[in-house]
Amino acid sequence: MPKKLFLLLLCFATGFLSAQQVDTLRFGPSLLRLQALGDSLIKSRNDSTRLAANAEFSLLTDSILHEKGSELLSFYQVKALSVLPSPDHAFVIYNWMCSSLQTSQHNYFGYIRLFNKKGESVQLTKLTDKPIENNEDVETKRLGPDEWPGCIYYKVIVQEVKKRKFYLLLGWAPHTAFSTRKIVEPITLSQGKIQFGAPVLKTGGRPRMRMVFEYSAQATMALRWEENKKMVVFDNLSSTDPRPESKGMYSLYGPDMSYNALKFEKGYWILNKDIDIRNTGDTKGKDGNMKKLRITRKTE
Repeated sequence: MPKKLFLLLLCFATGFLSAQQVDTLRFGPSLLRLQALGDSLIKSRNDSTRLAANAEFSLLTDSILHEKGSELLSFYQVKALSVLPSPDHAFVIYNWMCSSLQTSQHNYFGYIRLFNKKGESVQLTKLTDKPIENNEDVETKRLGPDEWPGCIYYKVIVQEVKKRKFYLLLGWAPHTAFSTRKIVEPITLSQGKIQFGAPVLKTGGRPRMRMVFEYSAQATMALRWEENKKMVVFDNLSSTDPRPESKGMYSLYGPDMSYNALKFEKGYWILNKDIDIRNTGDTKGKDGNMKKLRITRKTE
């Protein structure tokens, strides 16, 4: 290697390492403070302490995310903050929740950062939680970042048809002391515009914008992406009370040992009901290896 080229590469590498060290020094104290606030947010047994911690946590998170270079941070040390990048690196979602011990109320907070094809951060948008008042009603609406149906996202699924990408989010949202929600949320990104909900979920009748599942806080519902089968597999929920008047009393709902799935076909997620799932492991929320997945009835 020519001596001049070697020296040039050495200078570049040294400069890169120095930049990394500067970033560590610049963000280190803020991340330590954010970590401490996050711990108070999760572990404190006092609501006023939690609220105060969340107020400072929110301001500090906003400040850090608006700093140049923050898009490179993993926030691994901040357990209260969920950081979920899309598989194609088109966006990353940061979100967290503040829970009241006294009222069992949960408030959700978040940001979404968009990247260009070069991997450069081009937009940071705050997500403002608008609590879901009616599950069926919210399944018919397109919503913007200022009326976001708050939750903690744990999976991003990307499918592509004719160079058009379809994104699907899976989320978890403790609701009250008696019920929990899980959400299947399509998200669209177009020229910087972010929209939650899209008519791509075919479950019978008009396509839904999203799917909201609500069930007993004492139960566990599986809602997961099966990569090897290219399906979103989930527990079917039913009430433990057979009386008609119990319909909609979600604290009585739970898995009934039957399963459904969403399979992507030509730009739509199609509901496949009553699938036969044979799993060697635990089917309640853990990813296992399916021995068999057979569609026995299909609803268009």
